[in-house]
Amino acid sequence: MARSELLCTDLASVELALDLGADRIELCAALEVGGVTPGPGLLRRALQARDRAAAAGRETEVVVLTRPRRGDFALDAGDFGALLADVVAAREAGADGVALGVLTQQGEVDVSRTAELMAAAGAMRVTFHRAFDQLRDRAAGVEALLGLGVHRLLTSGGASSAWEGRVELRALVEGLGGRIEVVAAGGVSGDSAARVLEATGVPAIHGSCSAPVGSPPTGAAAVALGKPGAAPEELRLTLDAESAGRFVRAATGTSS
Repeated sequence: MARSELLCTDLASVELALDLGADRIELCAALEVGGVTPGPGLLRRALQARDRAAAAGRETEVVVLTRPRRGDFALDAGDFGALLADVVAAREAGADGVALGVLTQQGEVDVSRTAELMAAAGAMRVTFHRAFDQLRDRAAGVEALLGLGVHRLLTSGGASSAWEGRVELRALVEGLGGRIEVVAAGGVSGDSAARVLEATGVPAIHGSCSAPVGSPPTGAAAVALGKPGAAPEELRLTLDAESAGRFVRAATGTSS
């Protein structure tokens, strides 16, 4: 049996993940651009939902994605300051963990900055996210993360998807021997979760299990609010109940 982690971008997704019995929720915003730090209002409501579920006997962790912007993971001083503040805010709000990742311009783990973030996280569990898959030397990256005391590693094995990276994922699991929890990510869905688990032996899987939703209200004016030439309305991604249910069942090894 593996642990299941569902990516949630809104309160409805959080409540669905809780109802399905997911072990963890990763809370983020703007999944359409790879995810950024969620707002404080969503975080507060998600933690309240977590606490209600816990009172009813259902324990689920809430992990907060802390990423100040889209794009690469080599941050300037301003972006790093925002990231550090996001980690502190997640801790003070009562989150169970944070997902983060900072690289140098040379494509290595930024050890000094990650150590600063680890200290700011306090007792929270720290996941080094898929910035790992962009490392120039992932083997050296693993050693750096071990030295830092990172708890979890979110990765596709350096490939476009966890299935494509299954050989490296299995090697990571065997090489780390539980010192860092390897969480398979990248295209893991209700349809692929079982075969990814069988092929890799990872102790945890991470998926968005998402579907596009959203259309402009019938009476809304079709006015683009972004850059000139942008579509008037872009679909957002949210948790799909059917796919998420299959995902959680695959992790628990149940068929219903």
